[in-house]
Amino acid sequence: MRLGLRLLLALWAGLLVAVGALAAPVLFHELTDRRLAGQLAGAMFRVVTLLSIGIAALLAAAVRGRPGPGAGPFRFALPALLLALAEWGIRPLLEAARAPAGVAGNAFALWHGVSTLLYVAATIAVVALLVGELRR
Repeated sequence: MRLGLRLLLALWAGLLVAVGALAAPVLFHELTDRRLAGQLAGAMFRVVTLLSIGIAALLAAAVRGRPGPGAGPFRFALPALLLALAEWGIRPLLEAARAPAGVAGNAFALWHGVSTLLYVAATIAVVALLVGELRR
């Protein structure tokens, strides 16, 4: 059970890092159409959010009833909630802030920054969960 938990946490952390620190930046570097790069990155982040909710639910179910301090199932909810907030709370504001011609303004930059902070916080939270699990 413990090995499966660790593997799932490692997979989750790897997913977040691979998309946030590798795939999305590569899209913006390689594609000349920044709007297309943004659409593809947004689609990847949407999939990451949905997968994260599923992974958090699996992890919570796996540790339910497990004894010990910090062993409760709700610790897995924070990263998934941060990503859900970015996807369904911030992303609509981000899209609304984009001008009709596709030019990004100050509001877009602000909401993009908030979304990025939420994603980074979720990634750090998952890595912290993994490190905590490896120290048990």
